[in-house]
Amino acid sequence: MPESEAKARDEPLTDLIYDILSDKRRRYTIHYLKQVGRPVEIRELAEQVAAWENDKPIEELDSQERKRVYISLYQGHLSTLDEKGLVDYDADRGVVELDEALKETEIYLEIVPPQTIPWSQFYVGLTVANALFLTLTWYEVGVLAELSSVAVGGVVLASFGISALFQLFSGGRIRIGDDGPPPELRS
Repeated sequence: MPESEAKARDEPLTDLIYDILSDKRRRYTIHYLKQVGRPVEIRELAEQVAAWENDKPIEELDSQERKRVYISLYQGHLSTLDEKGLVDYDADRGVVELDEALKETEIYLEIVPPQTIPWSQFYVGLTVANALFLTLTWYEVGVLAELSSVAVGGVVLASFGISALFQLFSGGRIRIGDDGPPPELRS
C-alpha cells in the first residue's frame, strides 16, 4: 500500500471529508461524478466544472476557461481525490469515476438550505414543546384536564412521527450529486 493511502486511511473520516470538500473544484468534481454515475473523461469533467465556475453554458466557455480547470484537475485535484480513496483516477486513460468509499460519506454531503433550521434544532424544539404539553397536562390546565394518558401519548407520538416522516420525504434536502448545479450555486 502506498504511503499516501496508508496516511489517508489513518486520517479520521470527518477530517478527510471536510478537507476534500473545502475546495470548490473538488466539490464540483464529486457533484458531477455523483450526477452522471459513470466513468468520465477529464475533458468532459473540466468543461462542466468550468461552466459552473464561470456561470455559463459549456458551449460559451472559451479555451482559457476550459484549460485553467483542466490543468488544475489533471495536476492536482484528481490525484488528491484518488489518494484519499474517493475516486478512481486513471491518468493514462484520462478517466475518472467515483469510488465505492464515497457512499460512506453521504452524511457529509447533505446541505442545509438557506432560511431553514437544521433538523437537530427542530427536534430539540419539538421536544421542548412536548415537555410543555406534558407538564400542562400533568397539572390539568384547561382543556388538557380532559385528555386521557393514551391521548396524551398519542399526541406526543404523532408529533414526532409526522416530523420524522416529513424529514424523510421532504424535497428540501440538497445533496452534493443531486440534479442541477452544485448546491452553492442554487439561489
